[in-house]
Amino acid sequence: MRDAKMNIKSFILCILALVALSNCSTEENLINGPGSQIMTNSYGTVQLDFPIADKNLPQRCIRRIDLSIAYTADSLYRKEYLTVANVSNYQKLYEFSLEPGDYYYQAGKTCICGGDTCLWGGYPGGQNGSIWTMSKFLISTGKTTYDLLTFD
Repeated sequence: MRDAKMNIKSFILCILALVALSNCSTEENLINGPGSQIMTNSYGTVQLDFPIADKNLPQRCIRRIDLSIAYTADSLYRKEYLTVANVSNYQKLYEFSLEPGDYYYQAGKTCICGGDTCLWGGYPGGQNGSIWTMSKFLISTGKTTYDLLTFD
């Protein structure tokens, strides 16, 4: 009787292990399976290349501070963003998947060097001054749009 209970417990544990393993493969199939095709077919992608280099200042002085996307230029002004990137000084290329249509982005960077370095480099207010750029872009279904951000 005791052996029968042990066999039943072992059998149940085996079934639970198989269910857990099958759930893992199902999750992988959701990522790479038929659903991913729907995402590819109904969305487009924008790649925003956000260089940190500045022609007037050393690279160590410049920091990225913002990369935001909105439906309209007015929405950017009112800070009603569709999405905002977690910008980093170690990442240059940012990618977003969006529904087809027109969008606007804004990007900002700041200068952290002391003295008059930032002021002479074109950053209003000198140290910790910011400069901004914005542009419109179009998302097409299944296509990738690329834009190089410039601050000139």
